[in-house]
Amino acid sequence: MKIFYYILTIFFFLSCSDQRALERIEIQLDKETLNPVRNPGERGTIRIIGCDSKGNTWDIPLSDVALSVRTVNASGNVEVAALSGDQLIPKDGGLAEVTAVYQKDGTTYSAKKKVVVTPYYRDYHQTLVLKLFMGYDGELNEPDPNNVIFQHKDPSRLCTFAEALDVVKRVDHLTRGIPKIIYLVGWQRGGHDHLYPDWSIVNPKLKREEDATALESLRWLIREARAYNTTISLHINMVDAFEESPLWDTYIKNDIIARDVNGNLKSIWEYVKGHKAYHLSYTKEWEKGFAKTRIDNLIEMVPELKEGHTIHIDAFMAYWQPENRPLSPWHAKPENGGIDMYKEVVTQRKIFKYWREKGFDVTGEGIFWAHPAGEGFVGLQPMSWWFPADINFQMEVPERLSARGRTHRDGQGDFRFGSSMQGEEIFQKDKDNLPGFLSQFCTMTLPWYYLSRLERVAFIDDALYYSDGVVARVEDGKKIICKGDFILRENDNLFVPALWNENEIIAYSAEGYDNRSWRMPEGWEKVSSVDIYSITMNGSTLKQSAVPVKNGLLMLTLEKEEAVSIVPAGQQLL
Repeated sequence: MKIFYYILTIFFFLSCSDQRALERIEIQLDKETLNPVRNPGERGTIRIIGCDSKGNTWDIPLSDVALSVRTVNASGNVEVAALSGDQLIPKDGGLAEVTAVYQKDGTTYSAKKKVVVTPYYRDYHQTLVLKLFMGYDGELNEPDPNNVIFQHKDPSRLCTFAEALDVVKRVDHLTRGIPKIIYLVGWQRGGHDHLYPDWSIVNPKLKREEDATALESLRWLIREARAYNTTISLHINMVDAFEESPLWDTYIKNDIIARDVNGNLKSIWEYVKGHKAYHLSYTKEWEKGFAKTRIDNLIEMVPELKEGHTIHIDAFMAYWQPENRPLSPWHAKPENGGIDMYKEVVTQRKIFKYWREKGFDVTGEGIFWAHPAGEGFVGLQPMSWWFPADINFQMEVPERLSARGRTHRDGQGDFRFGSSMQGEEIFQKDKDNLPGFLSQFCTMTLPWYYLSRLERVAFIDDALYYSDGVVARVEDGKKIICKGDFILRENDNLFVPALWNENEIIAYSAEGYDNRSWRMPEGWEKVSSVDIYSITMNGSTLKQSAVPVKNGLLMLTLEKEEAVSIVPAGQQLL
C-alpha cells in the first residue's frame, strides 16, 4: 500500500511539474488550407498544445484558452474565417490568423497560426497557364515594329481551332504532361478586341472544314484538348465596348457606356483603323442586369467551359490608368451615381463571385494595377500574370492563394520566388516550332512548380528559406536552389523532380555540360540505375538506358538547350 501511495505521489508531482515547466504553447490545425468550393462544409479543428523545454507536449483544454481569428489579407477585408468551439469555419477567400492566449501561474502565453481559405475550383500554383493568340482583323492605325501579329501573312487567321489542337499536343510533349490551362485570345468574330461587350459570335475564320459552324469547332477543341492534360478556356473582356458590337445600341440606350466629364462619348484608343474602343461601367451594367446575362449566355453557348472551371478576364481595371481617371468620369459625378473606382471595385467583387457561383474561377493580368491602392483581389483572383515584385506581399500571401504566371515580360523574374510563363509571344512567332518554349518551361515553370508547393518561411540576407529544408539564394555568383546537398538549380542548369508525374526528374541545361554529377533527391535511394529520355515537341525518345546511379549520384551529359526526362530503369514513361 505504501508503494502504491509513493508511486501515486511521484506521478502527481511529475504531472504538476510538467504544467509548471510550461515554456510555450502552440496552435495545431488539422487543415491549414480550407477550400469551401471543392469541399463544401469543410472545417478545421484546433488543438492547443503545451510544450516544455525538454520537448514534452500535452493538450491544453480549449476552455482554458482565449481564441480569436482575424483577417490578414483579403479583398474587401472580408471575414475569412470564424470560430465555433474547436472548429475553424471558412467564410470567404483570403488569409486569416488564429491567436491563442493562455494564462497559467501568473504567466501569459500566446501563439499564432495562419490559415488559408482558397475558394477556387483549380490549383493554379500547380498548373501551367498559357495564352494562345488566334487572330486579329484590321489594319494598324500606326506602324508597330514590336507587334509580330501584324507581321504575319494573315493576322486574322493566326491559329485555327484545328491548328490549336496541334499546338496543344506539342506543348503537352514538351511539358511532360503537366496540368495546363490555355486561354484562347481572339476566338470571337473579328479576333482580339472585337465585338465587346458581346461574346456571342465565334470567329468563322477559325472553324474546321468538317464543322458546320465555328462554335462547333471551338467546342470540339475544348473536348479534344482534355486528352493532352489541357483545359481550353477563353480570354474575354468586361470593360471595353466597340461600335460594331451587337450590344452597342442596347448599352447606349441603357447608359452603360462610359462618358467624359461633359457627358460625351470618348474613345480611349484606336489601335486598328476605324476600330475605336470605349469603356463601360461595371456598376451600370451590373445594375441593369446585363453582366449576369452575358455571363449566363456564354456558359450556355459553350457548356464545355464549365468542366474546366476557369475563365480569363483581360484588362479587368477599375480606372483608366493612362489618365488616372474613373472609367466613366460622367458617372463618377455624385449627381450621376458617384461611380468612382471604389464603387467599380465593389461591383468587380460581385462579378468575381457570380462567376464562382456559376462554377468558374476568374484569372486576370496584374494585381495592384489600375485598382485602388492595395487591391490585389486576394481570395477572389487565384492567378495573375505580371505579378508584383513586392517581397512583403509575396512572403505573406502563399502561392496557392494568389499564384503567378510569368512575372516579367523579359527575363525570368526573381528565381528565388519563381516565375511561370505565358507562351503567347512564342506561339505568335512560330506556333509550329515553338522556339524557346522548352527553355522557358524548364528554367521558369519547372522550379516555380516545385517551390510553389512549399511555404515561404523567411527572407534573410537575400536568401529565401522554404519549408522542407529548401533554400533559394545566390552563392558565389550563382543562382542556387537546393535542399541540403541536393541541388535543383545552378544558374540555368536544372535537375528538378517533375512532381506531377511519379518518379520522374527533368534535367535541362542552357549551355550544356559533360559528365556532371547530380545528387539524386529523397525517395530515390533504392534506385540503382535510370533510363534517360530526350524531351521533344514530338514526344520523348529513349536516349540512354540503365545508366548507373552510384552512391546516390548520377553522371549526366547534356547538349546546349537540351532537356531530358529521368526515370528508374524499366519504368514505363507516361
